[in-house]
Amino acid sequence: MNLPLLILRPLDGALQTERRAKELDLHVVVDPLFAVEPIAWSGPEAQDFDALLLTSANALRFGGPQLNAYRSLPILAVGEKTAAAAIAAGLHVAETGATSAQDLLGGLEDGRYRNILWLAGHDHTDLSATDQQLEIVPVYRSNAIALGEQAKACLAGETVILLHSARAARHFVSELDRSGLPKSQHRVLAFSGKVAEAAGQGWKMVQTASHPDDDALLSLASALCR
Repeated sequence: MNLPLLILRPLDGALQTERRAKELDLHVVVDPLFAVEPIAWSGPEAQDFDALLLTSANALRFGGPQLNAYRSLPILAVGEKTAAAAIAAGLHVAETGATSAQDLLGGLEDGRYRNILWLAGHDHTDLSATDQQLEIVPVYRSNAIALGEQAKACLAGETVILLHSARAARHFVSELDRSGLPKSQHRVLAFSGKVAEAAGQGWKMVQTASHPDDDALLSLASALCR
């Protein structure tokens, strides 16, 4: 029996994951739990910073023309997809972090990039920067929405569920509770340990990707869905 793979991340990212999952011949259901929209913003002067931190390609998709003011700054990108989006936008990527923004900041050479501007989402993780001054400017927002009918239909039977963030995991669990849908028959694939922790107990199975990226998640999904 082939199990469906439910993708709940915002649409742009969900479509990328869907494309890669279909290349693995998986049966995919896409029904986002979040809708991303731009935030009106104005940033500080680029000359006051040594680098621009990007933790999501959403900052590039929704940042608007104001991004042009920061083209002179080297980019610190979290994840290959964010780095690729920055390069496609004509920006210079100086550092790429494979795991998290915290690890990227911690691994920077001493004395480099003292002042960093982070173009972030409205709901972002907390970062501690001991050797850098970090200024955060939100440029987009992910709005949580109700569990869709396609997702509910999929969840009527055993399903493999991809969860990409702790916020998504918490919202998904609350939506299951609100809709009266059980967790016990479903298998969760979590982007990281924090995501797995946020998903909580009561699932048929919870597994965490060996690396926080889609390739690692879909490798697990390929085995579980078949």
